[in-house]
Amino acid sequence: MVKVSRQRSAEIRIELLDAAATELLHVGYDATALTSVAQTCGFATSAIYNRFPTKESLIEALIVERIEPKFGGQLDAAAIAFWSGSSDSPKLNGNQLGVMAELLLAARHNPSLHDSVYGFLRRRADTALVERDKAAARGEVRDGQDPLVQVLMRGASWVGSYVFGIVSEPPKRYMKSVDDLVRLTVTNVPLSTPLTAQRPNKARVVSNAPHYEILEHDAIHEALVNSAAEVFAEKGYHAAAVADIARRARLTTGAIYNRFAGKAGLMNAVIIDKLSAGAQIVGFDVVQTLASSQAISDPAVSDLIVRLNDNSDLDNRGLRLAARDASRHEPEVAAVVGSLQEATLANMANFVRNAQGEGLLRSDIDAETAVWFLSVNPVGAGLVCAAFPELKPEAATTFYTTAMEVMRTQPN
Repeated sequence: MVKVSRQRSAEIRIELLDAAATELLHVGYDATALTSVAQTCGFATSAIYNRFPTKESLIEALIVERIEPKFGGQLDAAAIAFWSGSSDSPKLNGNQLGVMAELLLAARHNPSLHDSVYGFLRRRADTALVERDKAAARGEVRDGQDPLVQVLMRGASWVGSYVFGIVSEPPKRYMKSVDDLVRLTVTNVPLSTPLTAQRPNKARVVSNAPHYEILEHDAIHEALVNSAAEVFAEKGYHAAAVADIARRARLTTGAIYNRFAGKAGLMNAVIIDKLSAGAQIVGFDVVQTLASSQAISDPAVSDLIVRLNDNSDLDNRGLRLAARDASRHEPEVAAVVGSLQEATLANMANFVRNAQGEGLLRSDIDAETAVWFLSVNPVGAGLVCAAFPELKPEAATTFYTTAMEVMRTQPN
């Protein structure tokens, strides 16, 4: 048995943790295995099992030893800068942001991750709330919004952008524009305050906008699709087994393979039958309400945000996230999810441009950034706010109402 020095043992630990972070970004939590992390580093499996007997212990160490010191510090510094009114916010580590987004996705169906993943978020929120309260004492915070929501919404946009970015390219320079938009929404400045000048993004081009017609199918098809939707939503795509889907439908796995091209084909059927119609309808309703000449009411916005984020149906929200996760592993699923998402974003942005031409929306906001924020923020909020069970779903309504009023107010 070769004795390893204390220094080398510490180096091996760091190598394993960094390899785990890379693995999470490439394949997601469910597909990450201790053995593959060890192999990536060229170590025997005993090297990782001696240090991290379970995947949960590996993730806890990754957060405490690698994510918390650097990324946690960056987030705390960003919160201090934001609530002090500084426009010079530290640049965030994109890879570590991605790792935390992956862990938030996994925490939906892995309660064993809640202490480590949600604990990290709660510590960040504690720091931000202290800075927010200092700004409130100076009279610099907009009244009528939930304080916890106010400090979480920038992070919600970052996390939601990661999730959408699995299949769609984010607008260029969107983080600065979204930061400005959130600042106008939560701080006590006139809604007409101009946004930082940004070069407009090119319009998102969708060559062949998809249209999926929902057809009538026989009872076996319906049973399999319904069961698959439930299992994907509960377990995520990777952890969902074909046998579990068949068993829930009270059918054999042969029934699945006779009708679908494996699990990926079944996921595509679920997307087309369960998700395709609603995605573009809700997106259009959001921008139509935004560009309406009528006053925006809290109940109307609450209804839209619930539909956009699927808070009224947690299974449906889980299904949407599982579909995006499947896109990372299955090219045929990525083609369907990507085309639907791209078409929705493009149609929303075109509507915003038309509304800007009619003077209904502020002229200094980039259309691509506006619809990206409206689409990704509620998705990210659903993941981030899960760490705060005390936060009621309707708590974010006033934030979104104000954000939409910002977008409807012409700059001075």
